[in-house]
Amino acid sequence: MASCLSRAELELVKPYSDDYNTVLKQAQNDQHKQARPALKKKPDAKKWADYETIIIGYPNWWASIPMPIATLLESYDFTGKRILPFCSHGGGRFGQSITAIAKLAPNAKIGEGLSVHYSGGSSLSKDVAKWLEKNGVKTK
Repeated sequence: MASCLSRAELELVKPYSDDYNTVLKQAQNDQHKQARPALKKKPDAKKWADYETIIIGYPNWWASIPMPIATLLESYDFTGKRILPFCSHGGGRFGQSITAIAKLAPNAKIGEGLSVHYSGGSSLSKDVAKWLEKNGVKTK
């Protein structure tokens, strides 16, 4: 397996609003419908086999993962992969997001996650480095 780090940002075919109140309504509506918003571009499936560990970051929306994360999880085979989740939240920590990830990627091992309250504060860089080290992820 390759020991490289890569980053992919999910972009939607129909992006959510930039307006905070509007995006909250859109996110809640998608949660209720269990929608799977179409992704504009997905990570390269040919390179997927190169990764043993997949780090997935997301905001805690309505106590779970955003529906674009569900689209991603259903788009790839996570068999034998380790998923390290991290989320930002306003007080709900992971909510039901770890359970949701485990259901959508049942053949993956879910590692210890990191929850970040709001922006994470001044210790964020150290907290992330410590979390990565604890999970055996080399960054250099």
